Amino acid sequence: MEFDNTISEIRKKEDLPESADELNFEAPWQARAFSIVLSLYQEGLFEWSEFQSRLIENVQSDDEAHEEKPLESVYYEQWMKALENLLVEKGICEPDEIIHRSEEFSTGERDASEFVPGVDHSHPH
Repeated sequence: MEFDNTISEIRKKEDLPESADELNFEAPWQARAFSIVLSLYQEGLFEWSEFQSRLIENVQSDDEAHEEKPLESVYYEQWMKALENLLVEKGICEPDEIIHRSEEFSTGERDASEFVPGVDHSHPH
């Protein structure tokens, strides 16, 4: 699998422990968040160290109380916020575009079927 190779490449490049290859997600959206970041990294839109720096900054600056949420969920929310910050910083997306797309998905106007090969995209969502 292509992602497995990419994960191994990052692990070796960043001198991460072997356990970094073992991925476990508590919810499907966490796996999707991970995959989005990995895909954009594979596309060459940023270096892994750039994303890693934004994630560290985001985790360190996140002073919200998260007692009601599982730690894994909080981490992937921070993960996505780090990606959003990086995409805006690099001029790949505008903040308003990210907000608009998020609203489309949360209201059901979009459902990501456009990214699934073989799915009819002509119908309204």
